[in-house]
Amino acid sequence: MMAATTSDKDLQPAVSTKVNAPIHLDGAENARDMGGYKGKHGLYVKRGRLLRSDSLDKLTTLDTIRLTQDWNVQQIVDLRTSDQIKKKPDTLIEGVNYLQASVLGTRSNYDNDDEGMYKDMAFKPAAKRSYHRLLTQIAKQKKGAVLFHCSHGMDRTGTSAAIIYSILGVSRKDIQRDYLLSNTQLGVTWAKPALLNQFFTDVTKQYGSVENYVHKGLKITPAQERAIRLNYLTFKK
Repeated sequence: MMAATTSDKDLQPAVSTKVNAPIHLDGAENARDMGGYKGKHGLYVKRGRLLRSDSLDKLTTLDTIRLTQDWNVQQIVDLRTSDQIKKKPDTLIEGVNYLQASVLGTRSNYDNDDEGMYKDMAFKPAAKRSYHRLLTQIAKQKKGAVLFHCSHGMDRTGTSAAIIYSILGVSRKDIQRDYLLSNTQLGVTWAKPALLNQFFTDVTKQYGSVENYVHKGLKITPAQERAIRLNYLTFKK
């Protein structure tokens, strides 16, 4: 995969402190807050409640203090395979709960078959179970922050964030910006709009809408969906 160049501005949105504020960690380059975007009914995604990142195996002691004291992280959801976790286990943080929810089941390598991987991330039974576990967790998380991550914090984390944002009523344009910020933070151009668009197109074609995908494909109840909106939307911009 090629590194980014100065002509890749469309693939590397500018970092902002108002929306998707970066989380500065020494051991994770692709960490950020999901808060700040406008969502359903004119409400805004709460800051400091939903966090996304790349692998946490290189966290420093100072990083763990930042996450618990500055960001009040209480729950971490690891979207990687068991093999990936075994090779690069998260740095455990005292007082934080951990949950594994592998999006790709046991498969860790797609040999640059991005289209196939995104297809699996939409329909593979393991993927749907993973999203269900993540969404169920955030629906019941009344306090503190939930941080979810994969290896680079880009693909599995990106589709998970896109589903959450869709439930919260965030625009497709802002969902794409959040997705592409991984390129900016990692200094690459791996995340492509076409891949995320494929994900949305596939689930819409199969289920009729993203909302139907959440209800029928991921088995999230209307009550859980309402809980997610109640937990993570606010009047404060």
